[in-house]
Amino acid sequence: MTDTRDYIYSAIRMASKVDYKAIRELMGKGIISGYRELAEFERFRDTDRIEVSDLTRQKLNTMNNSVRKILELADGYRKLSEDNKIFTVSSEDDDYPPHWRHLAGMPNVIYARGSRKLLAGMINRGSAAVVGSREASRYSMFATDSFCSELSRKGIVIVSGMALGIDSQAHRSALHRSGGTVAVLAGGPDICYPPGNRDIYDMMTDGGNGLVVSEMPPGQTVLRQYFPARNRLIAGLGDCVMIMEAGEVSGTLHTASFAAAQGKEVFVLPNSIYFDNARGGLKLLEDGCHILISTDGVIDAVAQALIYRRLDNPELMLPQERSPDGNDMRLGMIELRKKAKASPEEISDIEWQMIIADELTVMPRNADELCNALELPFYRVSKLLVDMQMSGTLKQKGGKYELIKQ
Repeated sequence: MTDTRDYIYSAIRMASKVDYKAIRELMGKGIISGYRELAEFERFRDTDRIEVSDLTRQKLNTMNNSVRKILELADGYRKLSEDNKIFTVSSEDDDYPPHWRHLAGMPNVIYARGSRKLLAGMINRGSAAVVGSREASRYSMFATDSFCSELSRKGIVIVSGMALGIDSQAHRSALHRSGGTVAVLAGGPDICYPPGNRDIYDMMTDGGNGLVVSEMPPGQTVLRQYFPARNRLIAGLGDCVMIMEAGEVSGTLHTASFAAAQGKEVFVLPNSIYFDNARGGLKLLEDGCHILISTDGVIDAVAQALIYRRLDNPELMLPQERSPDGNDMRLGMIELRKKAKASPEEISDIEWQMIIADELTVMPRNADELCNALELPFYRVSKLLVDMQMSGTLKQKGGKYELIKQ
């Protein structure tokens, strides 16, 4: 159930000058404990009594002068949401994307339509953002279908922007393989843009495997200046980013820049040096991005993100990570991983087996992937895996190792 204050907050953002900077100042000084308290207009009537900067005071005064307009807008958002089965996801909700919680400038409220369970899917199964040219080559479209299909079959959620070309192919491939896919829109979630992607929009909003999200409220038309902000959200939702094709001047490059700034792995599909629409991608490779030649690197990046997410969020830990009395065993694993990173020579075989088991709680891995994750030579990992098989801890299936459920 949407909190009415979410609608009011969105209306404040759209109809006044109160922005993230003003909200951060209000929260930092303890004037409000959360963004929803902005809806309590009476608290901000006498701004002279509020100890804030002159700029923030001016913004609050603008809000005070726009209360009637704000409430009218909020009521309009509520009606559109009810008519179009749109719900809000707040930074105060448990399923708010953890990808965004530690990034500056992420929205306090997003509007969404489709399957809410995909939010949990991104948390628990991982996600990959896929972006590229609107006028993509046949080669890049084929590769996008191949990579997204394989990642979808492994349960990884595909994130893109529903633009023509690469974005559209990424969503279609995920939907056709019954995988989850999330589209971040530049306008309201009730507005299909571009109109030519109506079939994708309908599949995502009416089926069980799609979700469209936007920081823009319902009814907000698409404006050109919204796209860079949309791209930062796409990068933020992916555990890594795949660049399938990009020219020298491209919004795709903005997404790659956002991803790099957010500390995400960026993978680029290699292309011909004589193809103008690939020069942006080739420049990214020249700058040090990963070459996308298989899904292995992507899967490894997603797996590592899942592990670190669970390290940072104890509530996401799995049942096997709790001791019989219900206490959190994750803290011990955090310390063990730190020790393995700093002094690997001091880690015993039993402790390495514990770390391997922790890796495999995320998803099955082959020996090479475990070598890369643990930074151990193959002969050492191979011996550990054999010992774990002999003890009945894990089994091998299709070249991958997975834990045996106890």
